[in-house]
Amino acid sequence: MSVVGIDFGNTNAVIAAAGRGGVDVILNGNSNRLNPCMVGFGEARAMGEAAGVKASSNYKNTISNMKRLIGLAFDDPRAQAEIKRVPFKCVPIKRIGGGPDSVGVQVNHNSEDTTISIEAVAGMMIKHMGTIAAQKAAAESKIASPNNKSGTDNSMACLPQDWVITIPGYYTDAQRRALLVGCEISGVKGVLRLMH
Repeated sequence: MSVVGIDFGNTNAVIAAAGRGGVDVILNGNSNRLNPCMVGFGEARAMGEAAGVKASSNYKNTISNMKRLIGLAFDDPRAQAEIKRVPFKCVPIKRIGGGPDSVGVQVNHNSEDTTISIEAVAGMMIKHMGTIAAQKAAAESKIASPNNKSGTDNSMACLPQDWVITIPGYYTDAQRRALLVGCEISGVKGVLRLMH
């Protein structure tokens, strides 16, 4: 797979890949183009549609609307206005490079209270979108070469190497850098461009 583009929205995300002389929107496991932009924590971590299904019963541990909080200081009035609207608990978290405290989310994961930066949660969602593309690429490679009788799933070997991610036009340089840091935390390397 050459390059994937992710439309990382506030409520939904869409992934597309360049190929076959054009751009193909990739369907998830349920044959939907739109993937809920949610990460749910509990006994296991769930992302996308799996988190959306459990959101009503696990609303305090399901993170959504993360795009509006990325890169903002906890004391920023924009962050405080958004924190009032979300059902999960937001807490200040120290930035690695120093500076004002960032927004973190406190969730119950594996029966332990854990604090995770909002950038890391966004990176998890972006990597999940990449695994959807990897599963499609692995399925296509099995069709192309049916001699793979090992039965092993090589979808993670097909994880995209080059990424283009959409961001809002109002993002500041700090927010752009914070999204890139979140991608690096999740293991997403090779982000070529953040596009408006």
